[in-house]
Amino acid sequence: MTDAQQPAASYDVAILGGGLAGLTLALQLKQARPGTSVFVAEKRVGTAPEAAFKVGESSVEVAAHYFGEVLGLKDHFDRDQLVKFGLRWWFPAGDNRELAQRVERGPTRFVEHPSYQIDRGRFENFLAERALAAGVDLFGGCKVEDVELGEDAHEITVSLADKELTTEADWVVDASGRAFVLKRKLGLLEENGHVVNSSWFRLGGGLDIEDWVDPDDTEFFERIAERGLRQLSTNHLCGEGYWVWLIPLSSGPISIGICADPRFHPWEQINTLDGALAWIREHEPQLGDALDARREEIEDFLKISDFSYGCKQAFSGEGRWCLVGEAGPFLDPFYSPGSDFISISNTIATDLITRALDGEDVSQRADTQNEFFLSTYRVSLTQYERQYEFWHNPMVMNVKVCGNNFLYWGTVGLLFFHEKYTDPEFIASVRPDLERIWSLTRVLEVMYREWNALESREWRRAIVPTSGFPAMVERHVDMGGGFDDATLRAKLAATAELMEAYAVIVFARAAKALGVATPGEDDKINPYAISLDPDRWEADGLLSAEGLSAAEARNTPAAGVESVFMEAVAQPA
Repeated sequence: MTDAQQPAASYDVAILGGGLAGLTLALQLKQARPGTSVFVAEKRVGTAPEAAFKVGESSVEVAAHYFGEVLGLKDHFDRDQLVKFGLRWWFPAGDNRELAQRVERGPTRFVEHPSYQIDRGRFENFLAERALAAGVDLFGGCKVEDVELGEDAHEITVSLADKELTTEADWVVDASGRAFVLKRKLGLLEENGHVVNSSWFRLGGGLDIEDWVDPDDTEFFERIAERGLRQLSTNHLCGEGYWVWLIPLSSGPISIGICADPRFHPWEQINTLDGALAWIREHEPQLGDALDARREEIEDFLKISDFSYGCKQAFSGEGRWCLVGEAGPFLDPFYSPGSDFISISNTIATDLITRALDGEDVSQRADTQNEFFLSTYRVSLTQYERQYEFWHNPMVMNVKVCGNNFLYWGTVGLLFFHEKYTDPEFIASVRPDLERIWSLTRVLEVMYREWNALESREWRRAIVPTSGFPAMVERHVDMGGGFDDATLRAKLAATAELMEAYAVIVFARAAKALGVATPGEDDKINPYAISLDPDRWEADGLLSAEGLSAAEARNTPAAGVESVFMEAVAQPA
């Protein structure tokens, strides 16, 4: 922390919170506009503990690109953090006592764009050092007591070393996480209806799930390029209404956490360490056995109920304030999007603040950025709302994960890697294609629930590799393509067309579970009207001359989509 005894009288920017979001924003602001004076108030005293600090260790491609390339911190990740072997899912088999019998989805080798498992304590300590070196006034043991927003300057009152002090800032940024300092004051908290609870802990010494498998099971081990890589994945042990994460940390321990829908698994079952361990023994007995044998190595226990929420507004040019990280909206850790939203919100905040400090009127720009940011959040939310009810269904989940990757790699990642979240004119030019992709995502997410209600069976002993569907892999590679604007527009249009074909093919496969007459291979289907409720088909306009037939869809870039259907890789149990 800074050697100064108290904050200066005024700053260009005051950041309320010196965690991951606040520190990375401070660095980004200093890099974009070195002369900017930045004050960061962090209530924690001293350094953050390694390994047993905060949830949120798993990053994916957008955050990895932000931390590594935008902020220039790649050396730290390659040296002091773990390169991640992708996201990996395990779906139930019997009583879950044989990992090798479970259907697995994930990469078989390292992919184009790296991501990392992040020891948050280690990373935040490093960020604090970098921020101080960059000239940021970072104060630890500094609690924000009040913020008064003014027309000319904002007044921030803090408690520091048993004294109450004030400073002023032209811009104020709420990076206080779930303390919601500014968010509460302005009444911006918004419930989103996605109710899921979580508890987690760290196990000293780490854990390798491949130890749960007979070492002579050559078929299981030959699925992956080499033994030992699976433990570097963010492993998801999935079941009806829940998933359990396993995330290794560079400092040695492994983070183990439960996320559970209370409709299936009441909060009271997982909100204590003893309760969580008993729950794990029941639902994930191989993990339970491993923990029982090493109970003394459990290092901590944390919990949070109803962790997801929205935000009515995140950026105000006229008011000269921003909400970043968990002070804004928060989705769900299932796809590790938390650091992605830090990356996006920080980048928008930096764009607005530096422009304003240079004399530009950013009021309209902030309104536009705010709308697009919250639209991105809201369409992403549909991937989680009421979806935990089919987390156990490998057929539906493999189709869902693939479609969600089109949305993430093909839009969010593509736009972020190409610096388009701060290019409102470009976003306006591609908004029609984005709306197509968003609409298809919404109708597919509803249909997944319908499909699960009709067809939910166990499959065994198979892997669905990430590389199995070429069109999906292409979206991953394209994120770092360095395309010009015309090519980017074409890429987004192609993804919208791919999603239309994908929706038609998936509908054709899911409709087989209905047991009634369904549209034929050559019937034209409106992909925006798909559902598994035949009583709605006519009114919704499912059959449309302007649509796409399943036969036509299979001859588009969606060719090979059958690789994500379970019958392509496994037999039902």
